[in-house]
Amino acid sequence: MSAKGPIALLSSALLLGIAVGAVYWNAIKPTKEQSEQLLINSTIRSEVCKKIQGEVDQYKESPNTFKRGTLRNIKNEAIENAKIELPQFPVERTIRYIDRKPITYNCENLAQGWVKISSTFPEFYEAESQEVGLTSSVTNPSQPIIANTDTAQKRVALVIGNSAYASRPLKNPVNDADDMASFLKSSGFKVIEVKNADTFQLRSSIKNFEDNLPAYDVGLIYYSGHGIEFKGSNYLIPVDAQLKNEQDIPRQGYDINSILAKMSKANKKTTIFILDACRNNPVFSEYRSANDGLTQMTAPSGAIIAFSAAPGQIASDGNGRNSPYTAALLNHAKVPNKRIEDILKETSKKVSDDTGGRQIPWYNSSLVGDFYFSK
Repeated sequence: MSAKGPIALLSSALLLGIAVGAVYWNAIKPTKEQSEQLLINSTIRSEVCKKIQGEVDQYKESPNTFKRGTLRNIKNEAIENAKIELPQFPVERTIRYIDRKPITYNCENLAQGWVKISSTFPEFYEAESQEVGLTSSVTNPSQPIIANTDTAQKRVALVIGNSAYASRPLKNPVNDADDMASFLKSSGFKVIEVKNADTFQLRSSIKNFEDNLPAYDVGLIYYSGHGIEFKGSNYLIPVDAQLKNEQDIPRQGYDINSILAKMSKANKKTTIFILDACRNNPVFSEYRSANDGLTQMTAPSGAIIAFSAAPGQIASDGNGRNSPYTAALLNHAKVPNKRIEDILKETSKKVSDDTGGRQIPWYNSSLVGDFYFSK
């Protein structure tokens, strides 16, 4: 073999390698459309992360009132922003996210924290959790998953607990309200909680609740505190009430009938009123027209009224954390697949047994369909 042989072979191999490499690169290099899509994906993901970071910052500033958005809305906003920021593509080029990577790629940890912030739309929580890389077994502590309820229902509740009365304070209503609010949140309700409501707070919270009720399928009011029957009407009593004469009762109290009428008018589907409000107060008994306990009420169509004691009967405040009624109600309501009527029947039996028949809860129902706290 001549001296030129190895050099010639090496040159041939090098040329062949370059040729093969060129063919391979042409085969795998992105097309123009693919390159554009890579840029679109990157831009949209970046916009999503920016939006999530912005919501996290807002949450840090006002954690008690901030409600986060949804991934669906954030993605749509990011796509619209991408249309503005991206280079001018042909008219027929569709700007949309097409990628196997999650839309929160590059900010997964941030998104996993963000998804646990309370949302106005908790029904999306499970899907959002999976999309940001959380397992379905993870529970959102601030806005629980409601996959076990009727997610087609939008539910709202007003929970009031009045303990700090100037005359004859009560031990348990604030505890009752706290525990009831936690349970209702776990059952898919947006909960407005008011503690130790004075006259203004009681009226304004009920008015605000009534104004917002038409946007919901289920409206529920839970009240724990003093209540009084006067001339055939039942009244909730604010903590600052000064009942110096009989006429102060309708002036300072809040007529339950008027609340129920407005709730029923605003919400045509399901209205629930739960009253643990028959506590005894000797201050009220001096009025000839004021009777012990509360008077019977008839629920309008689509409504159910639950009282902690039968008409004219006194309810116990209890010696534990909760009143006997609220404790029993929470215990039975947490069992899934139970109609609310069955829950109230079991609650009545439990309270009657625990009090030796001295307190027997009752309810009146005109619901047009079945209601379950959870299924």
